[in-house]
Amino acid sequence: MGLQKYRADSNKPQDDGAVLHYADWIGGPTLSKITNCRIDNFPDKPRGTVYITGDADAFFTIPAAMRYKDKTVRGFVTSEDGMIYFHAYGKE
Repeated sequence: MGLQKYRADSNKPQDDGAVLHYADWIGGPTLSKITNCRIDNFPDKPRGTVYITGDADAFFTIPAAMRYKDKTVRGFVTSEDGMIYFHAYGKE
């Protein structure tokens, strides 16, 4: 079983090159994954596919995970200055 929990029905490009994918529900679109997403707090600022793993746990963050160098990295998705990016737990 992979990391993807929600389907990705539609997408929208972001100005920094990331692509936001949404699950289209009756209540409206819900973010489900981000391809080419910037990992904000890694030293070399790599990019990868980030999967939303649960419901928003706060107003500003959504739990998420990604694979990086053959390991699962958990963290959260948040936005700053209109851009959505991934912030990994335990990395500074």
